[in-house]
Amino acid sequence: MVKQEGPLTLHIQASQDPKSWHYYPLPETKPTPRLSLNLKDFPSQAGPYTYQLRTSQGQILQSGSLALPANPNQDFKPRTQFSPAQLDQGLLLFQLKPAPASPAIKQARLQIRQDHQEPKTYPLSLENTAGGFQTTIDLNQELAGSPIQSQIEISFDQGQSQVYPLADYQIPLDKLKPQVQVQQEDQTLHVAISRAQTLEQAQLLLNHQAYPLQQISPALYQLSLDLPTTETADIQLQAFQQGHEQILYHKTLQAVPVFEQMPTSPEDTADNFPALYPAPTYPSGQCTWGVKRLVPWVGDWWGNGGQWAQSAQALGFDTGSEPRVGAIACWDDGSYGHVALVTHVDSSRAIQVKEANYMGQGDIRNYRGWFDPSRGWGQLTYIYPPRS
Repeated sequence: MVKQEGPLTLHIQASQDPKSWHYYPLPETKPTPRLSLNLKDFPSQAGPYTYQLRTSQGQILQSGSLALPANPNQDFKPRTQFSPAQLDQGLLLFQLKPAPASPAIKQARLQIRQDHQEPKTYPLSLENTAGGFQTTIDLNQELAGSPIQSQIEISFDQGQSQVYPLADYQIPLDKLKPQVQVQQEDQTLHVAISRAQTLEQAQLLLNHQAYPLQQISPALYQLSLDLPTTETADIQLQAFQQGHEQILYHKTLQAVPVFEQMPTSPEDTADNFPALYPAPTYPSGQCTWGVKRLVPWVGDWWGNGGQWAQSAQALGFDTGSEPRVGAIACWDDGSYGHVALVTHVDSSRAIQVKEANYMGQGDIRNYRGWFDPSRGWGQLTYIYPPRS
């Protein structure tokens, strides 16, 4: 209270409304003027406030700041919402608006928990001068499809802190489309599927050989794979969702580096395997059929290509890891596998073969020239011809 010296005006500015001053003429009452303010005129009932007492000529007689204690029974729960507006980018937007009578917010954090996992915390940043806050949640590599359990932790300028539990939120997965990244680095192929919350499994078909992707998190699958040294590499990325298959990516890479033509010595070459033998127990056009047509000592019931090494071992054939002309290369990828007849050898990482069903082609031919047999085809074993 200040002794009246002509008309006085009280100027008040609230911290949440820094651009606006409120003016209140003081009544000319004796011995001292008194004024009652309606705090609903201000964004925050708890302040803090800056005030100035001025004369009619603009002279400041007194100034200072004032913070009123908040009503402990008053609820300052903010308005909040999850917004799917940016789900096409793999982002979930969370927005917070302070309650109309809320004290100024110093700090706000969103805490999210799913399926009894450790909670994740996201600090909120000031959205605009109106006092709104927001944060974005990256769904590309985290968060499953189950409902989000969340709460808001708020610290007010006046020192109070409050935690507000929020209603569970279900991510609209129909708006979240898987994102595929395929990169080639030298002879290595890197594959990743993000935003994969709806997928049950994924696999890469490389030249018709299947390689499962590893699930790194509920939303991320990854795989790194050596490319075969062939003229082309057919890549197809398959995903499975509720029993249905979908193709996420399909491309044929051209001009995959191949080995240059290497000189070979006569003892390491077998240019011609002219004889074609009957192969009634193997499906025509398959790799097993092709090798059986070329090699008379192959048995009639050795199974799929990936099973041939085991079948040959059981019958007493020698096997090993060293390529030899006339040996059968057997790749076991855990599925059907593949077999081919070795026709040229330069080293353990450079051979030529004759084969069938290479990239779906049923003729018996040398499709690949020189290539590294150890890359990208599964476990490799050679079956050697019987000793004479």
